[in-house]
Amino acid sequence: MASCPACSHEIAASSRFCAWCAAPLDASSTETRVLVAAAPPPLSSASAPRLTSSTTVDEGRFLPGTVLAGRYRIAGLLGRGGMGEVYRATDLTLGQAVALKFLPESLAQDERAMARFYNEVRIARQVTHPNVCRVYDIGEVEGLHYISMEYVDGEDLGSLLRRIGRLPVDKALETARKLCEGLNAAHEKGVLHRDLKPANIMIDGRGQVIIMDFGLAGLTDQLQGDVRSGTPAYMSPEQLAGTEVTVKSDIYALGLLLYELFTGRRAFDASSLMELMQMQERAAPASLTFVVKDLDPAAERAIMRCLNPDPRQRPASARAVAAALPGGDPLAAAMAAGETPSPDLVAAAGETEGLEPKRAVLWLAAAIAAIVVVGILGARWCITAKVPLDMPPDAMARDSRSLLKSFGYTARPADTAYGLDYFNSYLNYLKRNPALAAARWANPAGFPQLVQFWYRESPTDMIGERHFNTYIAFNDPPMETSGMVRLTMDTEGKLRALDAVPPQTEAPAPAGAPFDWQNLFAAAGLDASRFQPAEPRWTPLANWDTRAAWTGEAATGVTVRVEAAAWRSKPVYFRVLGPWNIAERMQRTNPNQTQQILVISVVYTALAAAILIAWYNVRAGKGDRRGAQWLALLYFLGMVGERFLRSPHTLGLDELSTFWKTIGASGINAGAVWVFYLALEPWVRRRWPHTLISWGRFVTRGVRDPLVGRDLLYGIVFGAGWALAVLAQTALQGKGGEPLLPDIGALVGTRRALAEILHAAPDTVISSLLFYFLLFLLRVVLRKPWIGALAFVAVHAVFNTTFQTTHPWVDWPINIGIAAIYALVLLRFGLLALMIADAAHTVLLAFPRTLDFSLWYAGIGVFPLVLVALMAVYAFRVALAGRPLIREDLL
Repeated sequence: MASCPACSHEIAASSRFCAWCAAPLDASSTETRVLVAAAPPPLSSASAPRLTSSTTVDEGRFLPGTVLAGRYRIAGLLGRGGMGEVYRATDLTLGQAVALKFLPESLAQDERAMARFYNEVRIARQVTHPNVCRVYDIGEVEGLHYISMEYVDGEDLGSLLRRIGRLPVDKALETARKLCEGLNAAHEKGVLHRDLKPANIMIDGRGQVIIMDFGLAGLTDQLQGDVRSGTPAYMSPEQLAGTEVTVKSDIYALGLLLYELFTGRRAFDASSLMELMQMQERAAPASLTFVVKDLDPAAERAIMRCLNPDPRQRPASARAVAAALPGGDPLAAAMAAGETPSPDLVAAAGETEGLEPKRAVLWLAAAIAAIVVVGILGARWCITAKVPLDMPPDAMARDSRSLLKSFGYTARPADTAYGLDYFNSYLNYLKRNPALAAARWANPAGFPQLVQFWYRESPTDMIGERHFNTYIAFNDPPMETSGMVRLTMDTEGKLRALDAVPPQTEAPAPAGAPFDWQNLFAAAGLDASRFQPAEPRWTPLANWDTRAAWTGEAATGVTVRVEAAAWRSKPVYFRVLGPWNIAERMQRTNPNQTQQILVISVVYTALAAAILIAWYNVRAGKGDRRGAQWLALLYFLGMVGERFLRSPHTLGLDELSTFWKTIGASGINAGAVWVFYLALEPWVRRRWPHTLISWGRFVTRGVRDPLVGRDLLYGIVFGAGWALAVLAQTALQGKGGEPLLPDIGALVGTRRALAEILHAAPDTVISSLLFYFLLFLLRVVLRKPWIGALAFVAVHAVFNTTFQTTHPWVDWPINIGIAAIYALVLLRFGLLALMIADAAHTVLLAFPRTLDFSLWYAGIGVFPLVLVALMAVYAFRVALAGRPLIREDLL
């Protein structure tokens, strides 16, 4: 037996070449330095020498100084092997050194082989990477085909490892990453190496790592139809078995190469091919950390994953291997390996240093500028710019109380409530009649007014009762307690409706004086002389002893019907009615009942499925319970805070009803959010984890994390931009378009304003989750991310645009733009930034505002602007991560 001088393996004394590394056993071969990319010989080509420089003088076919093809001047022979000769040459046209590899003459005789060869080289030329030897061109001279390629002057990694044993850990990590980068660049172009080994890795004079022989090993396999072509010691189990050669085969060879790089020894030390195959299938290599004590265990885990006998268990790409190495990107490694990264791993990914001061200042300036513009344009296009709101609600409440006293309701009420609201019946009427709507929006202050004030009083405490409601509205609680009175006025204090509940039992009394209907006409600001008596049609719920009706003009061109009823000289019913009013009590069937049944069925089915999936995810340890708890908590606190601020509070038992209904409804909805998040989040975390990084940081580290501050600032900017898009939509519709209709009830007082701010939390959580998971599902179903994004934009735009719009040329483009903002925020920054953007947009547009700061509601309109601006300043400070705005050396 003899020993190979290159790899030290024992081989038969009669052999001329090593079956393990293909090195020649000629005693004259005293040096093993590979200088160019050369294809390794197939296993069966035992007579083909490996391309090496040799001390033997061998000038080859072309003597130094020979000029070929009028362009290349031969400098000398670099090597000769079974795949031809390689020369160093000078490209006279470009004036640089190149390597010319001349292929065997037999190759030129096979047309199919040459066609495959040209295609292989065509692909290899696409691989342009600093860590891959570049292939330039194909040529022919004297009937011989040659390839021009990059000339690399250096030492191959095999020779280097034989001289020094192994690389230091830091240098090995650097080399390993460069190897992974080069191999991944080739794989992305469809090029397999098939013979990755230390002898095919060059370290040039600058220390750069360059992978040689790309594409040619694949050519050998194609020509012979033998997947076993290559060096057996660096083949994967499936390649040795002759089943397949894939990217995973190269990954296995990469693992063998990295093992040798870090330890200086081979992963499997076998004396025969059969023993090698058995060791690969049944035995694990020696622990790297046992050999190299200071090696990070992460490096060992990454390499051992590459050496898994099952190709399906290996990393999916060389990039995944690089990411799994110490100092790499574990999140990218987990994704490339097809694993679901843990929530902690996701939270640990991404940036940690925050924004650079210049960039942070620019984003803050953009946020403040956008907020100011929203405030100015919002005041201009808001409904309050055309509808007068001269009287504050508390003043109108006093007027309402005085008016009721004049009608005979002099008893002191135990509870009162009041608010501002839109005349919804009339707004719906305008939507059903677009032609009338355009004329009306041109004059929002006409008759009837779009904003109404309502006032209620009761001899007992009032509390909302409908649909888990707890706060008082015009229709809630129902008018069923004797002594209850309610009315509505327009913003000028003119009566529009009145209801009263007479005593349930009452002693007989002589007939009183006839009620003077003129008092009601005067309170309504109507000229009774312009009305004619008519037969009453609208029946009040309260008992009456006098009833009347009139028709006439309330304003120029507007004919209305006035209905009234009285009981014992007190009005119990009054309405100013137009074609916009409908008889609500006679709506026995819901026109959308089928649609509602469908929606309810879908919701309950989805909830049941989500519960089962969430239960499975929790049992399997996949669910992010901490993230689900935080999201549910945000929803719960927002809904509870809003309801407690809007609801009346007493010292009676009604307070218990308020408490439990609020907690119950909020808890049930928050629980649904918790379930849906646990059901769907693991899927997103596996395929799209970068969108959860800042959310994970918020959950684990709070609002002081720089990445959270960055996304908070970004979200505010995008939210303000979203609000500007809505205002632009309103402005482009012109005078005939619907103005901005914010929550007019927020002007009632501080509690209601704070409640409106808190209302943004549950709304934001629901809408953000809905569209977040929708975009994810579309990307998965449609496979290509850009197609999924376009589909999402289309669905979002349709969701926010009615097909009955009177301004499609405005609404559709703007809503598509808003959907694009939604998709951009999700794709680029993730869930947290989207929720902040949604909340900022909602808060900025929620309140009516004015530029006349002498008006009573000017401060309330400014409040959300200041709040969002302060949040932007806070986010700016957090995103800086403690960096000074001005460098100390400039002070």
